[in-house]
Amino acid sequence: MTGDIEINDLVAEAEALSKTQASAQLTSALRWVERQTHTRTNHAQMLVGKEEGLFLNAFVKCVNAKRVLEIGTFTGYSLICLADAVLHNEGFGVDALEINQELEYIIAEGLQRAKVEEITRVSFGDAKELLQKIATNRTAAQECGCEMYDVVFIDANKREYAEYYNLVFPLVKVGGYILADNVLWYGKAGATAAGDVNHRDKKTAGIIDFNSLVENDTRVSKFLYKIRDGLYIIRKESTRLPSSTSSRCLR
Repeated sequence: MTGDIEINDLVAEAEALSKTQASAQLTSALRWVERQTHTRTNHAQMLVGKEEGLFLNAFVKCVNAKRVLEIGTFTGYSLICLADAVLHNEGFGVDALEINQELEYIIAEGLQRAKVEEITRVSFGDAKELLQKIATNRTAAQECGCEMYDVVFIDANKREYAEYYNLVFPLVKVGGYILADNVLWYGKAGATAAGDVNHRDKKTAGIIDFNSLVENDTRVSKFLYKIRDGLYIIRKESTRLPSSTSSRCLR
């Protein structure tokens, strides 16, 4: 569907679609996950929320994605949105990585309520280790169902965004997308001065490093969508950097 469409046009298309009425099944499952997150965790602010969740759902539909990877699942709100979007595509599936296995019971029931449990695969552990295993071991990649991904959604440890990006980039097909959440980081990500107090905050520094990495990556086109706390939409256009920029962009 996308062809040569500009990312900002694609965003407008997905934004319009996201405002249409969601199915009763999806709406009910998301409400359940939201309630459980508020009552059973201390970090409800980590939910992507309805507006962004439905945008993710619409975006995946607009690019006709079949294979999706989520890095950082939390209680499964965004995972449900991503999985619901690929339900009707042949050869579809969503893989998800989450460090906190204590959240498994909420994730599992939410997926069941949304009726997407059969097309999702959740792996628990450190995301970098899981991505390294997928990227370097072809047997493990096949066992995890990790073919080339159409869409990757990053919403895990902010300190490690740049590392996730470099690890997952080879797993994304040319023409595929990497979406990164929270890239405005409460307005702190605009800090660039070396002595800025925000640079003593490792999460802020991680987001700033990631944004700089993407900005200088000539293999991609990108669009900063100012939904919620900022969503970077990055399209992979090629696989290799010019030799003159490779050392600067790949760390």
